Amino acid sequence: MRPHGPTRRLVLAAGASALAARPALAGPLPSYPSEDFAQSVGINTHFGHDGTPYVDRFARCAAALDALGIRHLRDDIVLPAGEPPSGPPPQFRRIAELARAGYRFSLVFYDGLDVGPLVPPRRLPDIAAWSAGGLAIAEGSNEPNIAAGAGRPQASAEHQRALYRAARNAGGAVKVAGPSYVQANVAAAESLANAVDYGNIHPYPGMEHPENAGNGDLRRFVAAAQPIFGRAPLLATENGYHTALATRSFHFPVSEAVRARYTPRLLLWSFLQGIRRTYLYELAASVDRGEGDPEGRFGLLRFDGSATPTFSAVANLMRLFRAGPAVAGPALDVALDAALDAAPRDLQAIRFLRGDGAVLVPLWLGIDGWDRVQRRARPDAPAQGVTLTLSGVPKAARLHRFADDGSVGVETLGPARTLTLGVTDRLAILELV
Repeated sequence: MRPHGPTRRLVLAAGASALAARPALAGPLPSYPSEDFAQSVGINTHFGHDGTPYVDRFARCAAALDALGIRHLRDDIVLPAGEPPSGPPPQFRRIAELARAGYRFSLVFYDGLDVGPLVPPRRLPDIAAWSAGGLAIAEGSNEPNIAAGAGRPQASAEHQRALYRAARNAGGAVKVAGPSYVQANVAAAESLANAVDYGNIHPYPGMEHPENAGNGDLRRFVAAAQPIFGRAPLLATENGYHTALATRSFHFPVSEAVRARYTPRLLLWSFLQGIRRTYLYELAASVDRGEGDPEGRFGLLRFDGSATPTFSAVANLMRLFRAGPAVAGPALDVALDAALDAAPRDLQAIRFLRGDGAVLVPLWLGIDGWDRVQRRARPDAPAQGVTLTLSGVPKAARLHRFADDGSVGVETLGPARTLTLGVTDRLAILELV
């Protein structure tokens, strides 16, 4: 996130990656409330950036957020020159409107080291008031380049400590996230374990699949953050894929179809790896400079406001995790027989209990679906048979299969205690009621 000019994203090499070895899943699936997953998803916005859809077409962006079903937003604070003595800047009128509708924000307090305008931590009480109850997290600076010169790590750390003190002095209702150091700056960072409630990473996988064990391996980002943030839970305040297929940058693209395939997997994979919340980058493209510019191809909405397949895929995912009418009986336990013929380590499966009593079981193969050299989707991998054993016979069973165009096909299954399903690298979610 950058308020002026192109955003510098994490540079990723394009080398091929091997999947990390992991034991085959078998036996009872790990189980979580579906609301935990719903609360783990956020998205980036730019409501202080003139000339973008966030300002020029704010009402359409607000309506898109309602349709998307994500309630946690991240934005950077843009204070007018000279700091306004009173009254909220225009950005905060938009933030306050969304806050009154139930949205909650992580807002970036820039440290002034790079292109982001300094946001003094002492302004936190004003910013909280302007946000009309919407400020949930005060976030340290965005990707500060602390390795660029002497004194910069110390300046970044002092800004973060001042932000933490300001939040505590304000009563502690607003939590504090650390700055989002990119990997090239991690070694220069001071310990901030005593100045954060949350650590902060930007684990972009580039054009690698979400579960990869290469340069974009989420687990590497998690391990690298530990010396800085200690045991604080982690936020991934930016993550996602872009589709600028003609780019010459080292942040490589995927196609629209593969992004729609990967993004729901990325959100579930991040949850499985213990990331407290993942904020997708971003709701709407802020610019449109053609197929060579990644910055204009991250948006789930295009610059003209039209929805990408990924928007539809994420909206469908969030819709499944919302509680419906209370029609289900006691929640069923689900056990898995993962005797796959090919690579059982690729199988991902988890059980969620929805608020209405229904059980959701996402299933997918965490494999690579993108040819980096040819820049096109790989041929479909064959489906692998997976057998699920239930603790009882469900009243109804439906299998929701996500497609590369963002749509979801629904198959009604017969009532049975044992179900055998074909699993591919396209997400499928079994719904049991």
